[in-house]
Amino acid sequence: MRILFIAQCYAPEDVSAAVLITELAVDLVKRGHQVTFVTGVPNYPFGRVYPGYRNRFFQEEWLDGVRVIRTWSYISPQTTFWPRILHYGTFSVTAFYGGWLAGKPDVIMSYSPPLPLGISAWLLRRIWRVPWVLQLEDLYPDAAVAIGVLRNRSIINFFSAMERFLYHRATQISLISENFRRNLLGKGINAEKITLIPVWADPDLVQPMPRENAFRKQNNLVGKFVVMYAGNLGLTSSLEDVLGAAEYLKEDPDIRFVIIGEGVKKIKLEDLSRERGLKNINFLPYQPREIFPEMMAAADISLVTLNQNSSLTSLPSKIFNIMSSGRPILAIAPPESEIAHLVEMADCGITVPPEHAELLSRTILSVKHQGNRLQEMGQNGRKQLLEKYSRAGCVDMFENMLLSLCKHEPNNVYVDELAKNV
Repeated sequence: MRILFIAQCYAPEDVSAAVLITELAVDLVKRGHQVTFVTGVPNYPFGRVYPGYRNRFFQEEWLDGVRVIRTWSYISPQTTFWPRILHYGTFSVTAFYGGWLAGKPDVIMSYSPPLPLGISAWLLRRIWRVPWVLQLEDLYPDAAVAIGVLRNRSIINFFSAMERFLYHRATQISLISENFRRNLLGKGINAEKITLIPVWADPDLVQPMPRENAFRKQNNLVGKFVVMYAGNLGLTSSLEDVLGAAEYLKEDPDIRFVIIGEGVKKIKLEDLSRERGLKNINFLPYQPREIFPEMMAAADISLVTLNQNSSLTSLPSKIFNIMSSGRPILAIAPPESEIAHLVEMADCGITVPPEHAELLSRTILSVKHQGNRLQEMGQNGRKQLLEKYSRAGCVDMFENMLLSLCKHEPNNVYVDELAKNV
């Protein structure tokens, strides 16, 4: 099967979306498929091109058997509305010619956000007459409206019309959450063209490890009760609640908050921390991928956060790496969110609603000395991850979906023959 992926980011960018997409592409190559990936030049999270790359109109490389085509886009370190729109918009345009020059595939799979990237995928589908899967990682424009990024009614209507156009023209829509499925059903999308494939973690890479390790020693955390957040410091998070809890607990010498990552909120959070004199918070940049399992193991309890407005339009993928690490989850999330349901179902953590910093601080104090219960919740999460959210199992689901689409597409004899041998 010849697969064309189109997405905003790919390796070597080390954010969760890029890691998952890279793992899927590499695993499909290992299973005998030909994968071409059209993406932009690596620049996240600082809006600067990585060393060794140039922002050219077309460049090609091979990474772990995957043919990677990179096209030009507007890149800026500014995180305000118009620079981001220009970045997404220009790549969505250049991805079309990148995909066209890649050659005809048997199936196309494009990722949203950015939503306009689906237009390029749809045009390529029209040219080549092959099936097209629209993979939704977030619901746009709903998610952007929920966090206040989109407020202009005309712009919202424009993107809502684009959303409906793409949903009705995609051959299949792949979702990561049950809430996403309900959203699309409410918009009149046929249930038969919706496939739910969850986000995953690699249980062979991220495994339970000793807490007292080199990461703790390097960051002066030995002997502390570590409450860790690792991921994007973005607009959907409730990290202000974490700062509030840290303020309530700042006299406790044993509790340490560790916030790891980058994003539009980082400077604001660091400023707030300094203003409040919070010496019990460590802000760290994204850590190298090779120490990621050790970093996750250094936590006593790991945070996942989602604000009230984003409860039905986003699902932070970090929750699955926490489960894989065998650590309990402290979810700051609305009770109706997918996160809260997952934590409750798996009995792998505790949920506190957003904007309740005092309750969050009391929850941390109450579990601080419950070592056995924390260990039990961590083990429950690991078990659930192995059963439902492992890398191999989710890649199986993607492969089966793509093969099924190709088998039902006219004039796809090549894929029909391949499918018999997979």
